[in-house]
Amino acid sequence: MEELDGGFGMGTSPEAFVRLDSWEGRIVASLHVKGLKQGPFRYMLYLIFSQGDGLVSIPAGDVSASFPSMQGSLEIDPGTLKSYNTRPELVKYAAITAESKDKMWIPLFASFEKSLKWDESLRQIIHKKAPKKQAEKVSDAARKGQEKTRSEQDKSEEHGPAGQSEPDPKPGRKESATGGAGLIKCDIDKLETLIKNNFEASQPFKRGNPDYTWYQVNDLAKLSNIMYMSGINVPVFANPKILVGLFRYKHILAGLYKGENFSNFFVIGIPARDENDNRPFETACRWVPVTGSDTRDLGGYWLVYVSLRSGEIVV
Repeated sequence: MEELDGGFGMGTSPEAFVRLDSWEGRIVASLHVKGLKQGPFRYMLYLIFSQGDGLVSIPAGDVSASFPSMQGSLEIDPGTLKSYNTRPELVKYAAITAESKDKMWIPLFASFEKSLKWDESLRQIIHKKAPKKQAEKVSDAARKGQEKTRSEQDKSEEHGPAGQSEPDPKPGRKESATGGAGLIKCDIDKLETLIKNNFEASQPFKRGNPDYTWYQVNDLAKLSNIMYMSGINVPVFANPKILVGLFRYKHILAGLYKGENFSNFFVIGIPARDENDNRPFETACRWVPVTGSDTRDLGGYWLVYVSLRSGEIVV
C-alpha cells in the first residue's frame, strides 16, 4: 500500500501490505501494518468494488495500531456483498482510513490493477461508507477475531523440546495414484526457480530429509506473488496464525518436497514455541520440533502442505 495523507507515521512513513483471498462467496483480507502511530483515531480498512457503472466502498473491519505488523479476521461475508450488488472478483481498491468525529483521512491506499491510480473522487466514495449498523457489525466481528487471536497467544505455555527426537518431516498422506504430468496444476520448476532466486536457503532441521529444500522467508508479499505466478492460489495467508509466527520470529519457512510418482508438495513452516502454541489449522498441519535453534524461544514449526498436483492444501 502507498502513503496518501501524511502525518500518520511513527517517525517514518507507515507501511502496509494487504492480500485478499476469496472462497464460498466471502472475501478475507490479511493485513500487515508497520509504523502507523497511535492516536485519537479509529483506523478502518475499506475495500472498494465495482457496482454496475460506479463504485462502492465496504468496511472490512478495524485496524489496530497497537497490534503492529499483523491483522487478521478482516472479512466481508457473502450476504453483505450481495446487499451491495457486487462480488469478490470486482474489488478494485483498498484503503486504510483514520477517523475522528466527523473527519476522515486516508493514510494508506492500494489498487489491485496496475492501470488503476488514485483519484480524489474515491475519497467521496469512501466517505459515503456503509450503513451504520452494517459498519458496526463488520467491525465488531473483526474486533472479536483479533481478541481471540490475542487470547490464544496469552494462553500458550512455553515448553522446551528437550527429550524429543526430530521426526522425519514427510507428508502424513499421499496423493491418489492417478499419475501423469498432464494433471499437475502448479509449475514446480517456476516455483523452485523463483524461490531460489528471491530467498535464502536454510537448514532448519538438523536431521533433514534430502527430499526437502528449505528457504527462510521474511517478505510475505513477495512469497504471495511467487505462489500466484506458479499457480498456487490457496488462501493460506488469510490465516492470522501465520502472521503471528512471522511477527514473533521475523520469518516463516517455504519448502519444496519432491517425492516419487509426482508426489510433490509446496510446504509452509510456521514457527512456534511448542506443539501447544499457535497451531494454524486443526487437521491440515503437523508439528516438527527443532533442537538447538539460534532463534530465541523457537521450538519448532507447524508444516502445512500444498499439493503441486491439485494446488490444494493437504488435509
